[in-house]
Amino acid sequence: MAEAIASVILEQLTAITIDKACEAWSLVRGAEKEVKRLESNFKALQLELEGAEEREYLDKRVKHWLDKFKDVSYDMEDVLDDWETAVLRLQTHGVESTSSVSVRKWKVCPFISCFSTGSQIVKRYDIATKIKEINEELDQIVNDKVRFELIKKEAKQHKQRLETTSFVDVSELIGRDAVKEDIISILLCEERNQTLPTITIVGMGGTGKTALAQLIYNDSRIQAHFSKTIWICASNPFDQTQIARAILADLDLDALVSLNTPTLQNILRIIAEKLKAIKFLFVFDDVWTDRDQDWEPLKAAFKYGMLGSCILVTTRNESVARQMESSEVVPLELLSEKICWLILAQKAFSRRNRMSREKLEDIGREIAKKCRGLPLAAKTLGSLLQNKQGREEWQNVLNSVIWKSGFGQEIFSPLLLSYYDLPSPIRQCLSYCAIFPNNYTISKYELIQRWMAQGYLNSNDNARRELKGEEYFEYLAARSFFQDFKKDAYEGIVSCKMHDMVHEFVQFLTEDRFVTEEVVGNSTLDLSSRKARHLRLVIQNCKSSTLCIDGLEKLRSLVVASDEKTSGDALQDLLSRSKLLRLLEFDSFHLRPEEIVRGIENLIHLRYLSLISCSGLESLPEAVCELISLQSLNLRDCLNLKKLAVGISKLIHLRYLCIKDCPRLAYYPKGIGNLTSLETLSGIQMRIDGSDGDQLSIGDLEKLDLLGGNLRVELIGDAIDWNEFKRAKLHKKMHVKRMDIWICSKNITEDELVRALNAPSNFPVVLFDYQKWFDSYDACLKRLNVRENIRVALLVQQAALQFVDWAEFFGKKI
Repeated sequence: MAEAIASVILEQLTAITIDKACEAWSLVRGAEKEVKRLESNFKALQLELEGAEEREYLDKRVKHWLDKFKDVSYDMEDVLDDWETAVLRLQTHGVESTSSVSVRKWKVCPFISCFSTGSQIVKRYDIATKIKEINEELDQIVNDKVRFELIKKEAKQHKQRLETTSFVDVSELIGRDAVKEDIISILLCEERNQTLPTITIVGMGGTGKTALAQLIYNDSRIQAHFSKTIWICASNPFDQTQIARAILADLDLDALVSLNTPTLQNILRIIAEKLKAIKFLFVFDDVWTDRDQDWEPLKAAFKYGMLGSCILVTTRNESVARQMESSEVVPLELLSEKICWLILAQKAFSRRNRMSREKLEDIGREIAKKCRGLPLAAKTLGSLLQNKQGREEWQNVLNSVIWKSGFGQEIFSPLLLSYYDLPSPIRQCLSYCAIFPNNYTISKYELIQRWMAQGYLNSNDNARRELKGEEYFEYLAARSFFQDFKKDAYEGIVSCKMHDMVHEFVQFLTEDRFVTEEVVGNSTLDLSSRKARHLRLVIQNCKSSTLCIDGLEKLRSLVVASDEKTSGDALQDLLSRSKLLRLLEFDSFHLRPEEIVRGIENLIHLRYLSLISCSGLESLPEAVCELISLQSLNLRDCLNLKKLAVGISKLIHLRYLCIKDCPRLAYYPKGIGNLTSLETLSGIQMRIDGSDGDQLSIGDLEKLDLLGGNLRVELIGDAIDWNEFKRAKLHKKMHVKRMDIWICSKNITEDELVRALNAPSNFPVVLFDYQKWFDSYDACLKRLNVRENIRVALLVQQAALQFVDWAEFFGKKI
């Protein structure tokens, strides 16, 4: 993660120093040497960071050194953000005098990024001075590295798990009998069309893939059926020649020894000859590589085997199964609590008598629940409990967080291997998921917007940031970091969850940086010693004017959830001191517009604002439109929201606007049509009968390309204004992935609308006749004797969008 931060900083610094005529460079005139020195320092450290990150959980000194570097890097990112904001203001308003103050207007001058609202002026920020201070801290960090020899000079070693073998006491392997029998029946089947079928077992680290493969490999039916079975551990780094040598050594050791030039070509030639008379089973355990060039020569040689030969693969990466052209993919399910208890008890009670077992069994069963279905966790915790003598010691294990138990690193070792195998930018994206509570349903699109707000998706091509986020998400999903996927009608992932153990793992990685705290009543909270940068705050029954929380000044994310008893006034001090926020989210908070305005004015860095389910919000405050850096605005499920802000056109960097499931929203300002950076527009209502007045019409889409995004609109009006449809130029919006259109008029037919849209033949347009749905919905409400049930209305709308059968929907949902 530190490497990713350094890369982003270097990318920005390099862009600035290349063009000395740019406005960004003008803001540090006179400090050019400090900027160059800063760039040089980061380049020198960047080469060392990856090796340091892989040692931070083994060496406390390295972890301390990395923490210091991360703190300095965060500070530098804040400076760059101030710098960027200053340039933005120069480009937008020009350099203005700070002596004249006007309401809601930013003032920027060289070396200064300042904000004024009314009579309040935020303290001036000297960019050049701050860069000099950071350079001094970086000098000390470089000196510490050399002084303490923290980073070894030898070539980087690939981190890998211990080599696995087929040898195992199968009597100790519990809980996989059913899936074992299913796979064995496939392997023994003689009626196959495929020459060399491949069966791939897929699962996250610690699920017992290797143990299952060992059970299958050692089964007497398998040994009798195949004339040759060979076990190959294929852990990182993948070495074709080494694997080929291991196979030939098992097939014919003398042939391998007699080779004068044991090249890959010569070894595979002999393997191919040997396999012609053999029906074999090759087990490739712990495969990481999904590169076709790694497997292609091996697969070509294996196809010479006799009919009935098979390959069994275990991997934590779904893309391996696709690359191997697997005939069967077996996702390994988690174990039940009962099986986890049996595995744990097998270890924990191995040297205890019956009386001791009876005394500790009740606590042991509760501890087994903490394993969350992972056999490795059950085995490791069982080993931990072997040396715990009494109930009190067992109770301490039960009450502790797994990753603080002393055995946390051993439990998480498979996940650490998967984590270090990720590219550095994707590591920080995974780590950010620590901001979510356990068992949270994560919206893919909202997650990508969160990553973007934190600067994790930087790209030279601004329009590709969402696409990069999609790639990162799919990369993590394929490697089993996400699960419980919810998909749309086109099989695209909409949302997911994290396994409990993966969630605890990311908390383990980010213990001090990502913090979840609960404040009850008027209690105080001190975060100053924890280096918190991201905070999820749960507030209950707080009626005071301010919350007493220390250590907020460097927060980058603040997610606030509260009950209805909490006063919005309590947030004023919270936001006024959290001036570096990139992300602010109020979840199910009873906020009134005036309460949002009072705290939001100082957030010049804010990229992501979410007011999900804020029941007190009836109109979007105009003050939100002054957040010029805002990229994402999420107003989902604000049931009482009636109108958007008139000045919304000021949000020129807004890429994501979500007003889904806001049933009372009736005012959509024309300024939305000026948001040319928008990638996704969801839940918008547009007029089709003309552009008079200040309400949004279909023609206002003229400037919106919506590059790579989706457009979901409701069309209102009793007649079609053909000129408005021509102005919209929908036929030129080639980058839109999909358009969902709701017809909200009895007088407009689908045929008319199709002609008016004039979309290209390959344009993905889905039409919904809203009146038909409404009539069915109204009839169902009468049948159910329900009046104005908003929840039912939203479910009906959701059912329509997901193509759910109407009768089936009402039979199951209501």
